[in-house]
Amino acid sequence: MSKYAALLPAALLLLSCASQPKSKTEDFVPIALDTGTISSDARLEQMQASLTELLERLDVLNDRIAKLETGETRVAPVPVAAPVPVQAPAVSAPAPVEAPVAAPAAVETPVAPVVQSSDHALRGAQLADDYRNALMLYGKGRAADSRAAFQRIFDAEPGGELADNALYWIGETYFAAGDYANAMRFYSRVTKEFGDQNKAPDAMFKMGLAFERTGDLAMARQTFEETVKRYPYSTPAASARLELKRIRY
Repeated sequence: MSKYAALLPAALLLLSCASQPKSKTEDFVPIALDTGTISSDARLEQMQASLTELLERLDVLNDRIAKLETGETRVAPVPVAAPVPVQAPAVSAPAPVEAPVAAPAAVETPVAPVVQSSDHALRGAQLADDYRNALMLYGKGRAADSRAAFQRIFDAEPGGELADNALYWIGETYFAAGDYANAMRFYSRVTKEFGDQNKAPDAMFKMGLAFERTGDLAMARQTFEETVKRYPYSTPAASARLELKRIRY
C-alpha cells in the first residue's frame, strides 16, 4: 500500500499534462523508456497507458484486500430447480354404508310334551316280564329265588310302578317262610314309602296278621283298625273288619 501511495502524486501530474487519455480496455504495455529513440510525445502516451493499467490493477487489489479482511467469499449462485407440483391422488368418495337390517325376532316354538322313549318302553316291558316270572317262582314255593327276582325288579326302578309290588312280595316270601320280623319290615316300608299306592292296604293288613301270628294281639288289633281307617273301601279293609271280630283279648 505504501508503494501505491508514493506513486499517486506522480500519476496525477501526468494525467494533468496528457492531451488524449487511453481506453481502459487496451492491453497493458510494459513500460520501456528509451530516451534516444522515442520522442517526448510517444513517451507521454506510454506513461499514461501504464498509469491507467496500474490504476485498474490497484482497484482490483483494493477490492480483494477488502474481501479478505471481511472474510467474504464470492460463491456462484446455484440454480435451484422449481419444485414439481405433486398432484394429490384422487380420493373416491366413500361408498354409502347401508344400515344393518335387524334380524327378525326368533319365534319360540312350543315344546311338545316329552313322549316316553322306545328304550324306556322296552325296559318297562322287560320289568313286567320279570315280575310275572318272580310271581311264578313264588307260586312254585321257591321263596328264595322269587325274593331275589323281586329285589332285582325293585333295584332296577326304586321309584317305578312296580317298586311297591316288589317290596310287598319280598315281605310275602318272608311271611311264607315264617320270618315275620323281616316280613313286617318290608310291609312297613310299603306303607311308609308308598302309602298311596295299590299295595299299601295289603301290606298294612298282612302286617296285622304278622303281629297276630307272633302273639302281639294288641298291635294286631291296632294295625287292623288303622287299615280300616286309612283304606275303608278296600278289600284288605273288609278282611281287617273280620279279623277284628275274631280276635279276643
